[in-house]
Amino acid sequence: MRHPVRFLMGCLLALGLSGWALDIASARNLALVVGNDSYVNVTSLQKAVGDAQAIGDELEKLGYVVRRAENVDQRGFSRALVAFDADIQPGDRALFFYAGHGFEIDGTNYLLPTDVPAAQANQEDLIRDASFPVGRIIDGIRERGAGVAVLVLDACRDNPFANNFSRSAALGRGLARIDAPEGVFVLMSAGAKQEALDRLSDQDGNPNSVFTRSFLNELAKPGQTLVEIAKKTQVDVRALAASVGHDQTPAYYDQVIGDVVLSDAAAQTGSQTAGPEARGSVGPNIKTQINITGQTQAGAGVQIGSGTQIGAGVMIGNKEAKIAVRNQANPPGSDPAKALNVQQGGTPTDTQLALLQPDSKLGNKTQQPLARAPIASFMRSNSGWTVTISLPEPATALAYRMGDAGEFKETGLLDVLDQRTGARMPNPSFPLSPRAPAGVIEVRYRTADGTDVGPFPIRFDPDVALYQTQRQNLEQISGSWVEFRDFNGTLVYFTTLLSYRCAITEVRYGLNGAPPLTRFDLPVCNTKDPFEIPNNAKTYLKVPANTKSISIQLTWRDGSQSEVNTVEKD
Repeated sequence: MRHPVRFLMGCLLALGLSGWALDIASARNLALVVGNDSYVNVTSLQKAVGDAQAIGDELEKLGYVVRRAENVDQRGFSRALVAFDADIQPGDRALFFYAGHGFEIDGTNYLLPTDVPAAQANQEDLIRDASFPVGRIIDGIRERGAGVAVLVLDACRDNPFANNFSRSAALGRGLARIDAPEGVFVLMSAGAKQEALDRLSDQDGNPNSVFTRSFLNELAKPGQTLVEIAKKTQVDVRALAASVGHDQTPAYYDQVIGDVVLSDAAAQTGSQTAGPEARGSVGPNIKTQINITGQTQAGAGVQIGSGTQIGAGVMIGNKEAKIAVRNQANPPGSDPAKALNVQQGGTPTDTQLALLQPDSKLGNKTQQPLARAPIASFMRSNSGWTVTISLPEPATALAYRMGDAGEFKETGLLDVLDQRTGARMPNPSFPLSPRAPAGVIEVRYRTADGTDVGPFPIRFDPDVALYQTQRQNLEQISGSWVEFRDFNGTLVYFTTLLSYRCAITEVRYGLNGAPPLTRFDLPVCNTKDPFEIPNNAKTYLKVPANTKSISIQLTWRDGSQSEVNTVEKD
């Protein structure tokens, strides 16, 4: 007999420990925060992305190197997890935060990507196959040898499958008890059989859920243990929920031996009181103060300022700029990973098939589209779009129109003869306005015997096309991503990456062979003028005079990452 499918109401804070007796100063603080609001097939959420952003900001203040992913589908979610696991080295402190839909099936908790299918009754396997079991995420972090593994899962929203399962499954309110293994701390946003509130009312202007706002408040207070954070969050959430007549008390299960403090009071105090001689900066627009009187050991090869090293164990505060992966440069809109499969009606390597009725306006000599269809490519410049059509056979004319109605416009002829037809070749390209909206472009062509073939529909999405073309350009010029210059010191210019920033969500770099962990912040992508660099944008990085090389890794908009690209100083 199958166990009932229960909606994942509880927000979990799971902390797994291995090798607790570690040298704290030698470990790094790493975090991945994920927020999903824009679900395609199930109910969308309102506050998950805001919750992830707020948690990420607070963790950065606590000294964490934070990766961020927002509104990710299955592919993007998987790649974010893979990249995060790859960052972790033995002894590191790793924290994973998730806000979005969750679901519990037969005792296993799953996190739902934005493209999870709208499963019907008795289709639980669809959810399993499309989602991410919490246990697998914990295992992935621990297998990398993390000294401390923390999971914060704010998956306590409304039931995404309520309409589909309400009459066919015995849904329980709340989350079943979590049997935390030794070394694990679990904090749930609501007790057993309780529903956690996303907001106090429709007029609640707070950007965070009831649990997250309370948890954030306690997380920011230095010197508290996890148990103390949990107990004070309990009190706060219970009082907030009671103010609107709701019963909600977070529950926690502590299987950790000893106390764990996420926010160290001494480190924060030191970072705030360090003198001017101890100050440095991590990347552009991120100002820090570092206490160099105590232990401030860093990751290998990472240096800031004269004689100052920074790494795990050093608290960093007063970050003045948002990072690119939060989608400051690239608001999520539509997911490029999915859109790649529809830009040409299939994957980029698929042959497009068009099954359309003949156009009566073309006259008697019109035939159905062949099994091979034209291929379109798009290129964006300052003046607008250029669409280039590649035909599957010799042609004497090429025409196009926007949409499925109206007259076709011929592209004209080149001053080049096609030796196959003996006639001038049709111009394969035509322009589009820089403000051309997403839609369908229809193209047709005329063969050497005078037969018109088509029309063929080609899907055009300017956001996806911009991402594709800018990424392709960057991949072809990887040796020119950055440039060294000597002017009042050693400078590294990121001008090329700023010009093609609409393909990028994050830039990370490392100096002199160090792994690329430090972010270089990008300005917002302006799709109306994507190559313009704002006047106030930071275009260069001042590096120590002994810098011989810089390693760059990009995170693309579809969640994948480039290879690490090392540029040597001449």
